[in-house]
Amino acid sequence: MPADAAPLLPPNASQLERVLEQVMAGALSIDAPIDTLIDPQTISAEALPFLGWGLSVDRWNPDWTLQQKRDAVASAIALQRVKGTPASVKAVLATYDPLIEYLEWWEKTPRGDPFTFEVSIPMDGAGGTNSTAAFAEAVIADIVKVKRGTAHFALIQSIKAVGQVGVIGAARVLASARIDGVGQPDTSQPWDSFLQTEDGEPLQFENAAFQEQE
Repeated sequence: MPADAAPLLPPNASQLERVLEQVMAGALSIDAPIDTLIDPQTISAEALPFLGWGLSVDRWNPDWTLQQKRDAVASAIALQRVKGTPASVKAVLATYDPLIEYLEWWEKTPRGDPFTFEVSIPMDGAGGTNSTAAFAEAVIADIVKVKRGTAHFALIQSIKAVGQVGVIGAARVLASARIDGVGQPDTSQPWDSFLQTEDGEPLQFENAAFQEQE
């Protein structure tokens, strides 16, 4: 009902009912282009995040361009259909760097532990974005959102050694962990014996002691 329309309530309507009528009249008078509200490419920038929420968009970065945000919402349904599969993880990795490698346990030589996979991030060796811990943390966080719940993974930041065959890298095996610098796989903590967060990190008490599983 337009705001200037004649009241529809009977003469004996309560004060609360009259107030609610006025509120609804104001709401219905708001110009809402229905034909654009479910189209990620034409919806207003202000309403786009709400459409993304309604479509269960898993990844959202306020620093993305408007077109990147529209594309993320537009692909939400397709990504939900493959969520929990290798395809969903590969789709996430492709948005960071097409050179990032994804390897399932059965594709490794020798084979890795069942229900695990490995993500290898190539570094440029010159302090580029891919070489930072912040980049690794962002990749880890997005992988956790889309991977299958039963899978564990190792993230490796590696750089091809100049003048020799092989790869120098750093990783924490079977845990989503922060990567700092170059070194050997960190197996100093038996994570499987501790309660863990969704990211695979062990939970700690206020005194920094790890919480062991019952």
